[in-house]
Amino acid sequence: MAADGPYDRIQEYKTKVLADEIVNVDLTHIESRADELVRVDKNVQLVLGQLVDNNYLDQIAEEVNEKLQEAGQVTISELCKTYDLPGDFLTESLSVRLGSIIHGKIDQNNKGVIYTEAFVARHRARIRGLFTAITRPTPVISLISQYGFPEHLLYSLLEELVNCGRLKGTVVGGRQDKAVFIPDIYARTQSNWIDAFFKQNGYLEYDSLSRLGIPDPIGYIRKRYKSATLVYLKSVCVGQSIVDQLEASVEEAISSGSWLEIEPLLPSCFSTEDALILLQQVMRTLNKKSSARIFGDNIVISEKFINECASIFNDLMQQKAEKWANSTF
Repeated sequence: MAADGPYDRIQEYKTKVLADEIVNVDLTHIESRADELVRVDKNVQLVLGQLVDNNYLDQIAEEVNEKLQEAGQVTISELCKTYDLPGDFLTESLSVRLGSIIHGKIDQNNKGVIYTEAFVARHRARIRGLFTAITRPTPVISLISQYGFPEHLLYSLLEELVNCGRLKGTVVGGRQDKAVFIPDIYARTQSNWIDAFFKQNGYLEYDSLSRLGIPDPIGYIRKRYKSATLVYLKSVCVGQSIVDQLEASVEEAISSGSWLEIEPLLPSCFSTEDALILLQQVMRTLNKKSSARIFGDNIVISEKFINECASIFNDLMQQKAEKWANSTF
């Protein structure tokens, strides 16, 4: 009986392949016949040694649509196992049938998932409601596990809602486990608190900013206070008011021929290393290296004071020198 269509020809071909295996026909002959069939009929494709025609792909699409409408989403990886076809081939074949046989859409950021519009709309509403209620920085990954959101869909919809202004906030950290949603209300409160603290105290501690949910304190300060003259130390950022106060105290100690311990002049959160770096910068700015010295990381002593202290021991040193000379000779 002659084959009436592509599907019948495929079935006929499969029958011949089985027959050829039984009679031990060389594989090259089988492959040659398959290639010829593909050349003759454009509706037939050879995929991983399997002949597939468009009717079969339409049948797959109908089955996929049934699963899709029932579950709301299907993954290409699952379909690969079900139909024993490669992922790229299935993605391409199903994509051209979206909107006709398959009533859904492929996630543009994750080509391996197909969703229904109702599924997307339902999760968009859930995401909008949940993130609207958030008032403090929240790791996105914790919400995914807690509320069962599809990961890639959540990131896509979250970006969409933020970009269109429906959600007031930002997502930092990209599409990673460290991604954090920061609502605008928190960011405004945070910025107001930081501005007020800096204005009152003249410095910002990096650890304090980290505890407020700012992952890159130095980058945040540089961006927020672009026009301010700041000194970045190991653990704090110092404004000009503290620098001016320290410069005045150091200059007074040097000009009066005395000494100064700067650590009591600085906030308690300043480390010894911070004090040394700041003192060194002040000395460079004042150009007082030749008239003063730094001792113990946080003490500046004028040369005049050192010379006065040394002169007190002149007589004693003279006596010791004479005593040593006499004992030697």
